[in-house]
Amino acid sequence: MSPFLFVLVMEVLTLILQQRIGQNGGFSFHWRCDRIQLFQLGFADDLLLFSKADPNSVSLFKEGLTTFAELSGLQANLHKSHLILSSSAAPLRATLLTILGFQEGHLPLRYLGLPLLASRLSVADCHPIIQKIEARIRGWDGILLSFAGRVQLIKSVLSALQVYWAMAFILPKHVIKDIEKRLRNFLWKGSIETGYAKVAWQQVCRPVDEGGLGIRDIHALNKGLMSRHLWRLIVNERSSIWVNWISHYRLRNYSVWTISTRSGTWGWRKLIRLRDSLRPCITYRIGDGTSFSLWHDPWHDRGPLISQFPLGPRHTSLPASAPLSIVIFEGNWTWPPVTHMESVDITHDLPTIHGGPDRIRWTGPRGAFSAAAAYTVFCPPGPKVGWSSLLRALSKSLGSALYYGWLSLGDYLQWISHGCNTWAQRVCYAKRICRKVMST
Repeated sequence: MSPFLFVLVMEVLTLILQQRIGQNGGFSFHWRCDRIQLFQLGFADDLLLFSKADPNSVSLFKEGLTTFAELSGLQANLHKSHLILSSSAAPLRATLLTILGFQEGHLPLRYLGLPLLASRLSVADCHPIIQKIEARIRGWDGILLSFAGRVQLIKSVLSALQVYWAMAFILPKHVIKDIEKRLRNFLWKGSIETGYAKVAWQQVCRPVDEGGLGIRDIHALNKGLMSRHLWRLIVNERSSIWVNWISHYRLRNYSVWTISTRSGTWGWRKLIRLRDSLRPCITYRIGDGTSFSLWHDPWHDRGPLISQFPLGPRHTSLPASAPLSIVIFEGNWTWPPVTHMESVDITHDLPTIHGGPDRIRWTGPRGAFSAAAAYTVFCPPGPKVGWSSLLRALSKSLGSALYYGWLSLGDYLQWISHGCNTWAQRVCYAKRICRKVMST
């Protein structure tokens, strides 16, 4: 069945379950799903159902699945379907398993190739990434690859293996070091065996224009990819179920900018800490003020007002959950009379009201937000080198031209930086570079 047809079929299942839940008042949502009425998540041929652990709710799921099977002929695979219960539902375990006929499952489970976790992501959880990289490298054993060929394989194949994980988790530092170790060994040795690195990995990961090989820095790439989730929260992408859930159960009356970085799960704390790096690249353009929080969004040059003036809501009698529009009337600022000096400071240097809808703009690199733009935030550009065009030409060559050319040019630059920059020394060293490159 094609993915499009499967989506249509799953929509039928959703309607069946909605009808069952609506007609029967005995259904109870999961306590972390009731505010947004969430009971189902589906992608490809994987389906997750959520409810309170009680016989009535589980029976409604069973009835809906049975009706769907009668209409479509598609049945849940009892050998691959699992019922996951919290410890508080242990007394109902046997009853619920009998109703559904599923096996009992325990976290962590694999879903869409990723682990479903109830705790922090561990090094052991990420072992499949390391195994994939090692398997690819071992598969190339015995193949005579040039230095340029290994560089290209790292860029196009090995660096892409962890991207899927890097879009879902902030990887532990130890895991990133293990990945970089294997990439480094393959670059210099052609295998997973430890070899002598002739250039620091940080320099290898610089762009070609900066004297590197253009291999992506995994740590910065991971943060750049995860920043996409933070950006969706900042612009309040309401079409996203995840954004809707986070707004109701994590942020509540706070914003991304003022929520504590010490509460919540390990993954959430890691994600929210990226905000300080993104903040200089984001601008709030005030329209009618209905989309911005008066106290918790950084529409003011001073940042979120609640951080600068913790007693501001009390002194101004403006609720901490108030929208910015509460102090805007017909395109002008209309702050209530205040006498406390701290509150008076808030009304100084107010930004311009532009009218129309509120807008949040990415003013950082590349002009519009993307994972690539966020990558440059965590891996900022450095000084350019004058021989990048030669390096680009060498990268298209065969044999060891790239290897010797890159190392020689890099050494030449170091000579100059250390004061060995007389004309005779430059000519002598340039001849050595040419002989090495031409001999390849």
